[in-house]
Amino acid sequence: MRYKYIWVLLLITSLAFFSNCKKDKVEKPVTTAATVSHDFESGSIGEITKISNTEWVLSLADDNNNPDLPDSWRNWWYVKMENLPTDSVIQITLNNRGWPYYYLPVYSYDQQEWHRFSEEEVSQIEDSELIINKRFLNTSVWIARFYPYTFTNLETYISSLSNSPFINIETPGYSQNGKPVYLIKVTDSDYPASDKKRVFMHARTHPAETPSSFLIEGMINYLLESSSETDDILSGFEFYIFPMQNVDGVTIGNYRSTPQTENLEVMWYYDVDNPLSLTDEAPDEVDIVHNYAMDLMNDGGPPITMALNLHASNSEPDIRPFFYPHFGYESQGYDSVEAILWENQIALINILASHHGPNMIEPLPSEGGSSFASKTYPESWWWVNYKEQVLAMTMEMTYGRAGYSPRWIVPNDLRDLGKSLVLSIRDYYDVHYKRIKLLPETGRDIHNSNLKYPELYPPYDNDELKK
Repeated sequence: MRYKYIWVLLLITSLAFFSNCKKDKVEKPVTTAATVSHDFESGSIGEITKISNTEWVLSLADDNNNPDLPDSWRNWWYVKMENLPTDSVIQITLNNRGWPYYYLPVYSYDQQEWHRFSEEEVSQIEDSELIINKRFLNTSVWIARFYPYTFTNLETYISSLSNSPFINIETPGYSQNGKPVYLIKVTDSDYPASDKKRVFMHARTHPAETPSSFLIEGMINYLLESSSETDDILSGFEFYIFPMQNVDGVTIGNYRSTPQTENLEVMWYYDVDNPLSLTDEAPDEVDIVHNYAMDLMNDGGPPITMALNLHASNSEPDIRPFFYPHFGYESQGYDSVEAILWENQIALINILASHHGPNMIEPLPSEGGSSFASKTYPESWWWVNYKEQVLAMTMEMTYGRAGYSPRWIVPNDLRDLGKSLVLSIRDYYDVHYKRIKLLPETGRDIHNSNLKYPELYPPYDNDELKK
């Protein structure tokens, strides 16, 4: 009987052993394949080629996958990589870029805190090909061409302003896909509007040009600091800001256009017989900005006397922020009205250089030319209707070193530029608008011999065209 119990015990032990072996085999960790995706807000990439779990080739996509668009429209990309091995260097080859200039992308492990890759981690072997080599700390990482700023980011920021007595948030209209196009009004309403200057701005006409969003945050944050300086500005100004005109393009991850492949920048189609009005061909997002401006010019309050169009340029790394001023001096053959607009624009640019740093703004052109007057930019509409009475001009921020060499620009630099812009607007009205001559026609010489790349004034570069 004792041997019978021994055999039963041996049988039970054997079954338990084999059961555990089978369990170990089932529960053995399985290596998950690394993946790349872009199915999130503002995400974008074209063809994805996986060489191995540590090597990828990513090709940029055209807006709306439209192959008929210019190559220069192919610039924005934003992806998420998952299940990456953290014990190996990941190599990402990025090709099909529309711009030839070297740059450093950014990455984040949580879409909140973003980091620049180092120059040691990013190389360029062709005009349109970058190679990233980096060992990431986490198995998941988001990577983008530049610091993203999504529609959700905008709504979060707007929510943070809701308790300020100096902020009024409006929704003057909706995009073609039904998203709100917000307007932020900043002023101290305890002071009468009749004593104020009205400044009008719009940004993110081109969806991926995120620097303008950080600049706007910097402007507003500074105005809400509650100092004697900001109190004085708020009592004397009304700022009307459209922070994101092309919300649909931002949401789907386009670089330059709406989901309908419209470049809103060139679609201020005014009626030749009645140029204050736009034609039916103007998209909703253009109508919204135009109609609001028209209401302000006709509501019995002070007129808009400055209208800034905020963009960002894919220039060479060391190109600093710059403007598109128009016309030139009478001595160059322009008439007196054209010369007034030119002098007003040059005055604002020079004042901004004095606040932000003379080596932080691109050198001024000798003249701006007149071609814009016959086109359908926002400034074209302002000019044909209000001539020199409105300082209408495009400001371009940049993505690279932007004057901060050897380091690369970060969002807080752009926010600082926003503060400088507010102070420059104040000084423009306090000084130049009272017809005090600031600088001679020769302007300023701010060339910096330490720049690593050729100094080309961007509007004269064939690759840098507003259209």
